[in-house]
Amino acid sequence: MRVEDAKGSPPGIPFWLGEAPGRTIELSQSLSRLHANISSKLAMVGGGREPSVRQLTDELELPEPAAVQIVDYLMAAKGALGALPTLERVVLERFFDESGGQQLVIHAPFGSRINRAWGLALRKRMCRKFNFELQAAATENSIVLSLSTSHSFPLEDIAHYLHSKTVRPLLVQALLDAPMFATRWRWDATVALALPRFRGGKKRAPQLQRMEAEDLLAAVFPDQVACGENLVGEREIPDHPLVTQTIADCLHEAMDVDGLENVLRKIEDGEIEIHARDLTEPSPLALEILGARPYAFLDDAPLEERRTQAVMARRWLDPETASDLGKLDADAIRRVIEELRPEPRTRTSCTMR
Repeated sequence: MRVEDAKGSPPGIPFWLGEAPGRTIELSQSLSRLHANISSKLAMVGGGREPSVRQLTDELELPEPAAVQIVDYLMAAKGALGALPTLERVVLERFFDESGGQQLVIHAPFGSRINRAWGLALRKRMCRKFNFELQAAATENSIVLSLSTSHSFPLEDIAHYLHSKTVRPLLVQALLDAPMFATRWRWDATVALALPRFRGGKKRAPQLQRMEAEDLLAAVFPDQVACGENLVGEREIPDHPLVTQTIADCLHEAMDVDGLENVLRKIEDGEIEIHARDLTEPSPLALEILGARPYAFLDDAPLEERRTQAVMARRWLDPETASDLGKLDADAIRRVIEELRPEPRTRTSCTMR
């Protein structure tokens, strides 16, 4: 992008959404160590709040108010979820929203490139399994899948919906519907000089370049722009250098398919622990992904139509009451049992033959 002086023109906001590089694995490892250290201190007899604050102020040289806020935030998260996510522990969280649907949050601090690949592949798998298009989003620390009232399954099973040996072709089919494919297709076609940027000595307008890129895609990859009613099964990917390069850029630049395969392999071998928790409302860690902006979305639904907008959460959750999120009201349980208990009104006899 080139920036020049506006020369008095009124300010404006670009209409497109940019894409920033994902978090490095080194930063993810540092965050994982911080979660593990604070989690171990919080498990100490007598409480580990003060040792955790001292660690942040002495070792990391953070101001004391900032250290207190971080420790209280992680204390509330651990109280609600029972554990903090690390590179060796993935935390699954599920809760109901105001519309009666469910929100599934996967707390995985692997970075946005791995989480974006995981979210897209998982969304595609659940679409084929339940025949329902899910809304999904992915950030550096978590993934959210907005479920409907028709989805019902054990929460732990979601970690085994994908397999390391079959996730790559599934992810390729999933990324073809994502906006990243069209963006990188235009980029690769322009760099390869397959699309003219100038014609008649004048620069082509962006909207015209977008149309010409779509026409070129229709010529070399007809299934990508074909009518959905005429498609049966998976899209057949042609052996064309531009298509191959675009898919490779999506898999290895926008996403990290090799890192995802490694994560799934560790889950299958038991090297990564799966911790699942059903809650009555979102945990403090889930509020980040629930309020994610459009750059984190994995589908085309606009912000005002997101199912995550139906989630009502408290503004602040203190560590002392965070553990109550997973508890059910005893009176509600007793009332449901009484409603389900049969009330026989007549005596009947049964003869065994």
